[in-house]
Amino acid sequence: MNPVVEPPAQTGCSTTTVLDAPAIPTGWAEKWRLDSGQGELRDTPSWRAFSAGDCLVIASNRYRDTPAQITGYRLTDAGPVQLWTRSGDDYDGEDINRLFFDDYSQWWGGYLVARRLLLDPSTGDLTQAPWAGKSGNVTSVAEEVAVVCRSASATAGDTMCSAWDWNDGAPSQRWERTYEEDSVYPIPGYGPGGNTQDGLLLAQVNIESRSTRAHALLSLADGSLHGNWPASSSSAEGSSVFIPARDGWLRLSESRDQATLITSSGQEGEPFPVINERPTVVLANDGLPMLAQLRATYRDGDFEWADVVLQCRSTSACLLNDNEIDLPDGVLMDDYLQGAYYQVLSMLTADGGSLLIRSRPVVSAWAVVLDTESGQALVPEHSRASRGNRALARMSDDLILVLVGSEVVAYMPAQ
Repeated sequence: MNPVVEPPAQTGCSTTTVLDAPAIPTGWAEKWRLDSGQGELRDTPSWRAFSAGDCLVIASNRYRDTPAQITGYRLTDAGPVQLWTRSGDDYDGEDINRLFFDDYSQWWGGYLVARRLLLDPSTGDLTQAPWAGKSGNVTSVAEEVAVVCRSASATAGDTMCSAWDWNDGAPSQRWERTYEEDSVYPIPGYGPGGNTQDGLLLAQVNIESRSTRAHALLSLADGSLHGNWPASSSSAEGSSVFIPARDGWLRLSESRDQATLITSSGQEGEPFPVINERPTVVLANDGLPMLAQLRATYRDGDFEWADVVLQCRSTSACLLNDNEIDLPDGVLMDDYLQGAYYQVLSMLTADGGSLLIRSRPVVSAWAVVLDTESGQALVPEHSRASRGNRALARMSDDLILVLVGSEVVAYMPAQ
């Protein structure tokens, strides 16, 4: 284990770079396309793309006799510029062939995490992660904290999670904890309820067998678990839905008719009834809402605090800030509209001008862009291409990357 991880070199690309965009953007447009050189997206061996700042990494895992291949790019106004490429056929390619990137690989301290190894996107160099001896699934929180969890097994022993602070390039272990449960895994794609010091992460917990699933909230302060909400076995009901706030979570019941507030310290309040016409998305320009604001909305129908309110009765009948929007049918999913699922799949751009919605929680998704002033909808032209042959690699307020066929297609704010 390396006691110190050097920060990535800034001569190639940087995960903290803010991409150039018009001062007052008036829409979004396709900016560039890049052929991955890896063939069709879902063919074997499949490929993936990861991006942060002005860095882009395209990677395929090893498959039988086909070596792994990874290529790094720096994003410019003119498009991607290749910085480096590495293959399992290289003289030092043993670690390249052993890299494993899954659909939810994370960025931590400027590095792309591949389980026990860290990839520098500016050079392609590999560094052993500080948790290499306790490797497992990694969840990164704001690139500051990495939570690493492994399941109980005959070889690995107890279910265990540990948290690691980036600490300006001198990583330190925050805590380590073992659990009685068969597995404890933070769920990808959900930000913390609260801050990165003592907030909560939504986690899936398997108890006694993988057929007994539940949700719990994992404390970033010490790894303790709070709550236990089993998934419903009824086809008419689903699991609880958790909406993050700056000071905790709001939990919608399986039937969606009640809600409970959970503070960032894990304290659960009394349930209260929920309004019938629940919002599809409700957001403020200054970031996550407070619990009191979520309670005002879901209990009292009070939206005064919100800058953007999206209410959909169907996939083609929506109001954005009381304005009807022209949304093509089939872009959003019916069973997600009233369950608050899109609340955690949406974000506002920094200027407040665009509402970005991830169509599905899984990687085979697309981005929907709504102009918050006019309600005009922009759906990338490939968004509803064949479902098995595209993915959403990045959705940020300065760049949307959609993978289609063999290409990476970039959409950026435009005049």
